[in-house]
This record gives sequence, C-alpha cells and structure tokens, in this order.
Amino acid sequence: MNFHNREENLIKSISVLLLTFVVYRNAWLCDDAYITFRTVYNFVNGYGLTWNIAERVQVYTNPLWMFLISGFYFITNEIYYTSIILSITITFVTAFLIAFKIAPTTSTAVVSLITLTFSKAFIDYSTSGLENPLTFFLLSLYLFVYFKHEISCKVIFFLSLIAAFGVLDRIDTVLLFIPSLAYALIKLKKKKGILASLAGLIPFILWECFSLLYYGFLIPNTAYAKLNTGINWQLLGKQGLFYIANSLKIDPLTVTVIIFSIIVTILSKDRKVISATAGVILYLLYVIRVGGDFMSSRFLVAPFLFSVIILSQSRLIINKLIWLPTLISVLLIGFLSPYPPILNTASYGKDKNLSDIRDRHGVTDERAFYYQNTGLLTDSPHKRARQWWKLKNTPVLTSASDKNGGQEMNQKVEKRWLIGMHGFYGGPEVYIVDMFCLADPLRARLPSRKDKPWMIGHFERIIPDGYLESLACGQNKIKDKKLAAYYDKLCIITRGKLFSINRLIEIWKMNTGYYDNYLSLYER
Repeated sequence: MNFHNREENLIKSISVLLLTFVVYRNAWLCDDAYITFRTVYNFVNGYGLTWNIAERVQVYTNPLWMFLISGFYFITNEIYYTSIILSITITFVTAFLIAFKIAPTTSTAVVSLITLTFSKAFIDYSTSGLENPLTFFLLSLYLFVYFKHEISCKVIFFLSLIAAFGVLDRIDTVLLFIPSLAYALIKLKKKKGILASLAGLIPFILWECFSLLYYGFLIPNTAYAKLNTGINWQLLGKQGLFYIANSLKIDPLTVTVIIFSIIVTILSKDRKVISATAGVILYLLYVIRVGGDFMSSRFLVAPFLFSVIILSQSRLIINKLIWLPTLISVLLIGFLSPYPPILNTASYGKDKNLSDIRDRHGVTDERAFYYQNTGLLTDSPHKRARQWWKLKNTPVLTSASDKNGGQEMNQKVEKRWLIGMHGFYGGPEVYIVDMFCLADPLRARLPSRKDKPWMIGHFERIIPDGYLESLACGQNKIKDKKLAAYYDKLCIITRGKLFSINRLIEIWKMNTGYYDNYLSLYER
C-alpha cells in the first residue's frame, strides 16, 4: 500500500516538475509588466504609489501583485530575474496544489497538469511579469476550498477572503467567483453566512477605501482609458469574437478545454459544479463584451484554469474509461497546435515579421513579439530589455529647457507609445505622456479618436492645446476653458495635499459626476 502511494506521488511529482520545466524554458517579460514595475520602483524608492511622480494616478490593475513584487524588489533591487523566479515559484506551488490537494486521483492529476503544460496561454502567462501566476494560485486555492469542504460559515469566510485577494490581483476575476460564492450562500441558508462573506471581503473593502483616499477614485486609471472609449458595443463584441477565434487558431487546446468543460458540466447536472462553471461563462461573456485584449489568449487563461480544475472534479473524467482518451486527445491537440510550448526553444519569435505575430484584428502573440529581447533563454535578456526600449522609444518631445511665453520649463516631458520599459528604465525624473492614456488622468476621460483606426487596448486620444506646456511648467495652460477648469479640479485630486478638506470635497464631486458637463462641453 505504501509502495503504491509512493509510486502515485512520484508520478504526480514528475508531472509537476515537467510543467515547471516548460514554464522555465518559455519564461519572458512583456512591456506591460514594466508599467507595474515603474510603480514598484517609485514605491520602494520613496516616491509613493505613483507612476509619474508628480501625481497620484493608479496605472496598475494588480495591487496584490504590485505589493508582492515590491517586497522582493526591496530585497534584490533587481526586477528581471526577481519577477521571473517569483512567477515560476508560484506556478510550481499552484501545480503542486492541483496535483496533491485538488485532483481526486492520480490519473486526473496527470491529465490536469499535462493539459496545463500544453496550453500556450497558460505557459505564456505563467511568467511575462504580469499578475497571472498569482491569479492562478488564488483561483486554485479558491476551488480547493470550494470543492473539498462542506459549505459552512467558516468555508464561506475563506471563499470570500480568497476571492477578495483574487480581485485585488485582477479585478475582473470577480466574475469567476460570484456564481459559486452565491451558490454557497444560498446552500447555507443562514444570515451568518452573509456576515462571514462580508468579513472575508474586508481586504478588498480596505483597498477601495485607500484607493479613494490616495488616488481619488475607486478604479484604476487604466479602466477609464480602455473602457471609456465611446466605441459602439456591437463593434467591441465583434472584436471579442475575433479574439476567441485568434486563440482557437494559435492555441486550440485552451479554447477546446473551456468548451468541453462547459459541456461536461451541463451533462453532470451537479449544481455545485454548474455554479463554478457559470463563473467561466460569465467571464467569457465579459471578454467578448469588452472586445477581448490585444494579447492573444491572455483573457482566456483564467477561465481555462478554472475549467481544468472543474473537469478534474467531474465523475465522468475520473472514470477510467474516460481519462485515458481525454489524455490522448490533449496530447494530440497539443502537439498538433502551431506552437506547442513543450517544443519551444530560444529561437521563438526570431525572424518573424509583425504581420506574422499580429493578426489583422490587432490580436498579438505577445511572447513572440518580445521573446528575443526578454526571453530567459536568450543571451543577456535583462540587458537586451534595456537596449530594446532605447531602440523602440526615440524621444518625441523633450521640453526640459524650452521656453513658452517667457515661462521656463522645469519638467522633462516626453510622449511615448510604449511606456513600460521606457518608464522603468527611463527613471522617475521624466514625465511620460502616454499616447494611449493608461497613465494620463485627463485624456483617459476623453473619448478616443474617431479619425484613426483603433486596436483593442490601445485607444488614442488627442492632446489638447496647451496640455504639454501645462505638464512642463506646472501651470494650467490648456486653451479650452471648460477643459482647463476640469483639469484644475483633477489636479487638486492627483497633485494636491492628501488630507486637505478641499481635496476631499473635489473627490466627492468628481466621483458623483459634478464636473461631467465640463467634458461634454469641451470643444474637440
């Protein structure tokens, strides 16, 4: 009996190590990760939770990941290897949790981990510098508590607590948690369950209170930049379907597993499992509604992991007559896909044109785009990352010593299209005007330009007359009076004294729409 257990544990351990090894061989960083890293740098070096140090603007969407990276960066003072090693470690822990705690049998553990190993989306975003590895761990921990414990007030508290941390790591994951958490509350049928759930949500509630006080808003600036576009929802929905189609083309296993999981769940008629799958469906509808993302498969990897774990709990998959054909199917789809992660080498993305990496709808294989400059297996990737941003980011405007109307500029201002690596390696002294407005609190609140084609996640706004001069000299020189008045109020929030009564009043007014007419009357 003990020998049998040791044999099963050995098989599980090999599966975990294989997944971890493949993650290591595919490890890389993307430019968007460096957007968060700039805040990490500023925070650790005493500039506060800022991006441009002149103002308090939340340019990251992953507070929990940002704080975790900050803790390790404080010790190492090095970002490239720190983020990659941390990501690989968390992925290893997640794989171990699935294999030894969540999967009910050795066979389902092996099928689950092999499925993750052959998913391009999962392997790509197990590193990249983004928050995904921590999201994977929290989703797995949530489903471990959900599936392996009887519903009680204590369980509901832990489910809510994990969900709260999950939302702090990535806010849209709330859609994955809601249906199963609602099922648990309904199943318990006790008022104490609601109180337990509220107690578990305290970390998220505290963060929102801090965000409102520190930044002046409940949601990140990136949400305004990406969602406040004025683009017709039908066009976004169509783009969302193109996003799913792109993933099906270059990473067929990920989409196939999600669809298969939904079908198996419906056939199971298990309400507990169906409730978890409802979160996957809800999340997919959200992805389609917002137009997906420019990073191929990134928005599908969280529901994919959810689906893999849900399948591991299915009585149908546990059946010996089913798990072996399932494993064979996974291997066939995985090996026949265009880019099997297990076969990728250090040459990934080399000699490829942009047209080979980005489809006609703007959805991009991000790892192929960046890997030759930031891939772990390439030569001196951390040095290449430094060189790459210099090559890709020729300055558009530098106004450190210009004069405007007799006013000497005292702030270096640069316009940038790619802000991550430039923001981090360029240092805190320069004020970067983000052309896609992720870091721009004023222009993110303006509609996107209609005279230029847009790519999902990249919505350009015009630069109002006098805006750059305002940033350079620290005085409001915006020519449009209504927009200038709005900017004055916004600056009180982003640049004013943190605890001033006037600032708190402006936070209330801004968040309740008191100044919205200033924008609607702005002559564009």
